[in-house]
Amino acid sequence: MKKVIINADDFGYSSAVNFGIIKAFQNGALTSTTLMANMPGCAEAIQLAKENPELGVGGHLVLTCGRPKTTGKSLVDDQGNFYHLDQYKQVRQSMTEAEIFAEWCCQIDHLIESGLNLTHLDSHHHVHTFSENLAITARIAEKYQLPFRNAFDLEKNLHLPCQKGIKGFQDLMNYPAIRDLTRSFEENRDACLAEIQAVLDKVVHEEITELMVHPAFVDEQLYFHSSFNVARVKEVAILCDSQTQELLAKNNIELFHYGNVSSVG
Repeated sequence: MKKVIINADDFGYSSAVNFGIIKAFQNGALTSTTLMANMPGCAEAIQLAKENPELGVGGHLVLTCGRPKTTGKSLVDDQGNFYHLDQYKQVRQSMTEAEIFAEWCCQIDHLIESGLNLTHLDSHHHVHTFSENLAITARIAEKYQLPFRNAFDLEKNLHLPCQKGIKGFQDLMNYPAIRDLTRSFEENRDACLAEIQAVLDKVVHEEITELMVHPAFVDEQLYFHSSFNVARVKEVAILCDSQTQELLAKNNIELFHYGNVSSVG
């Protein structure tokens, strides 16, 4: 069998994102998500997580979106917002590691103190894998004893205490037919499923692979604050489609989340 975790980023970003993720879990193949503690939909996402205890929920650490939960002055622009990713790259050297660490701890603590049993951690825009943040990532993993998403070969660059041996990491949806908004999934199902099959072909037997997705519905928060918005609706349709689930079964895919998968290796 092939062991797969299908994880949705950005839980808590907004109500529309929250309900797209929950639909993909309740009616589809989604098994896991990571929650943004600093975004407008956070409280709602926490409640939805409690109402859906079989959904694995981790923390989606944020440094490049929204506003911080701490008062770290080196982390924000003149309006008190985190720098966007393109700005972050220009100002990261002026940020203090102590303030980043404190902010990420505050985000995790908020989720834990809200009653969530976190399964794992990752980060918005994968910033936990950036070389300048690796020491902070190691401190976070040690403090909370949680595994981090192994994006961009993180485990080859850093020893972390609680990893699950998840060697594979793939984006399940970022391909031409799936991203084509001139045709619906229903109109172009065969091409979309062929792209998903190509990803499943990369999953190794008896190893664990995480497949990243971004299902969502669209509201003003998502539409006006994220450049990646309408395309997410198609991911909900794909994850909930019976032929997608048949394709997973045909490929001998066993679905897990970080909390119920046994470590490998």
